[in-house]
Amino acid sequence: MEVQKASYIKLDEDLTMTVINTNVGALMARTYASKAAQQTETSMERLSSGLRINGSADDAAGMAVANKMRSQLNGIKMAIRNSQDGISLVQTAESGMSEISNMILRMRELAVQMENGIYTSKDRDNAQLEINALLQEVDKIAVNTRFNDVNLLDGNYDQTIRAGNTNAETIRIAIDGLQTPDVAKIEANAIEKAYRTAGGDTAGTSGNPTELTIREGTTAKIDTSVFSDTFKEFFKADSLGTFTLEAAAGASDIDNDDFTIDAKTGDITSSLSLNFEQTEDASAPDATDGTIGASRDGSKAFKFQVTYTNRDDDTHVEYIEMTLVDQDGTGVATDGTQLDDIKVESQAEATRAIETLDLALEEVSSAQAKLGAIQNRLQHNIDNLSKGAMLTEQAVGRVVDADFASETSNLSKQQILNQAATAMLAQANQSKQSVLSLLQ
Repeated sequence: MEVQKASYIKLDEDLTMTVINTNVGALMARTYASKAAQQTETSMERLSSGLRINGSADDAAGMAVANKMRSQLNGIKMAIRNSQDGISLVQTAESGMSEISNMILRMRELAVQMENGIYTSKDRDNAQLEINALLQEVDKIAVNTRFNDVNLLDGNYDQTIRAGNTNAETIRIAIDGLQTPDVAKIEANAIEKAYRTAGGDTAGTSGNPTELTIREGTTAKIDTSVFSDTFKEFFKADSLGTFTLEAAAGASDIDNDDFTIDAKTGDITSSLSLNFEQTEDASAPDATDGTIGASRDGSKAFKFQVTYTNRDDDTHVEYIEMTLVDQDGTGVATDGTQLDDIKVESQAEATRAIETLDLALEEVSSAQAKLGAIQNRLQHNIDNLSKGAMLTEQAVGRVVDADFASETSNLSKQQILNQAATAMLAQANQSKQSVLSLLQ
């Protein structure tokens, strides 16, 4: 056992050499000093920039994730701006619609006023002047309401708003046109009143009938205000009699089958709608298609004989010949009427104007409701994107932001190690000075 111990001691002495060409201690101290200096620089860079990842070498996978999330974040932020621009566009369009709605209300007010029987033709002409001016202003607003020089109310705006980071996230905005030829299109008005054209001042003979004109409508109505002046004088003397309706002389009874008269008021109404383009079969007992077209004799004229009997059993016979014309009054089939056709120059026209304006108001209100719904949708989209942007930014921060507590602790550690390694390097260099004593 003692011999083996001695041999070990001998081996250890053989491995220990006195050299100056390779200073192992200095090399080791220099290596650790360099490593501590590098770690110190890294910590200082992170503390200076506030980022844990300043280059791909810091965390290659983390940088790839952060770049994708930054792309998503930038897309979300731009989508928020797009949605805000969309809200501005919708508000601009809604502002124009609101003013158009106000003008429609004013025109309807005039139509209700002119339907009253106390106004002269000159009064109605003056009201028509205001309506014409309002119609022109409606067209002006519809044509010139723009956002970023893009027309909004001319009926051509149908675009999408990019409302998110991905291609699938879009919101469509389609705005109805509000020019007067495009609003409140009516093929046939609900109630059409017959109006007097000529004749009838001397009633009592079939050769001198009261001539009336009526347009297409769901219900036709003739009231006693359009009867002859002779009837009016007779009716004024005793208005408590009764009215009866029958076919006029020379007219087929079938022409009157779809009309009835109120025995007390004398108002004549149709049970079916009037259709200009419908041709009736002269052999048919009644209208089988739900409409009344041309009279059975093909003249598009309906002939009535109204008999009024007063309380003394005195009678007055009123001959009426009513001609069916189309919406434009010419007897030529058209596509109906719309907002730019409204007139208030007669009571019958004022009645039609009210119906047209009611439909126009309904259409504008519906368009406003659509814009309001879109605006609320865009606002909800902004709220959602804003929250998403906040959470995405937090996620990016968790990947790339520096932990200041950890980095400052590491900086202190590396600075101390750097100082220690430098001190040891000095000691290692000094340790080889003893070799000089061997050369003396």
